[in-house]
Amino acid sequence: MQQFKTNKLSLPLQAQQYLLGLIEGETYRPGEQLPSEADLAAQMGISRPTLREALLNLEREGIVVRKHGVGTFVAIGYGHRLESGLERLESILELAPRQGLRVEFDALQVQKEPASQELGDKLKVAPGTPLTNIRRVIVADERSVAYMWDIVLPSVLPPANVDETFNGSVLDLLKQKRNCQIAQAIADIIALNADTFLAEKLQVEPGQAVLLIEETLFDREGMVVGFSRNYFLPDFFRFHVVRR
Repeated sequence: MQQFKTNKLSLPLQAQQYLLGLIEGETYRPGEQLPSEADLAAQMGISRPTLREALLNLEREGIVVRKHGVGTFVAIGYGHRLESGLERLESILELAPRQGLRVEFDALQVQKEPASQELGDKLKVAPGTPLTNIRRVIVADERSVAYMWDIVLPSVLPPANVDETFNGSVLDLLKQKRNCQIAQAIADIIALNADTFLAEKLQVEPGQAVLLIEETLFDREGMVVGFSRNYFLPDFFRFHVVRR
């Protein structure tokens, strides 16, 4: 039985570090199930509430995935994440090959929809203006890892230009267009819990931690040309910002 020392670290944090050591030491590999809470608590000589707090922290960091009524698993993407600096304007399709990963798209939907008041404000158009909406799921290692929703002005990207065979990046598509020179993007990063809709798309339990990046694209004239809401599972993606 593991005996934790009396020090400045709380018991949940010591338990968290112990479990992380087991995972990083490959006692439990990505996708494998951890022992039951009762067994883990007994192994570490701590109470189950203390253990649950440690597991919750690991879940928030995307290291483990807890499935209600089933158990706790090491996140499939742990140790093999897509990592990117947000200061660089590039798509996942540009990023993945450099890191030796292959990604695919699933559940593609391309629709022309009227702008809501909120999206009209984002894209600087009147409510009711037709917008090109592109939604799809990103799959890596046979697992749904992100849900992407891009909204673009039809004058920039007509729906007819994106059919059911589309398997690329909207950002890459826009960067190739001569009448739309993408210059910069402003991104908001939001942590949230998956609702029922997102949980179904990402094949996770409702309440799973998800990272949302809302991004507005601007051309060289400073005009808004697109807006996106991209939802990422944090156990497969890691984003950083270089500050100078």
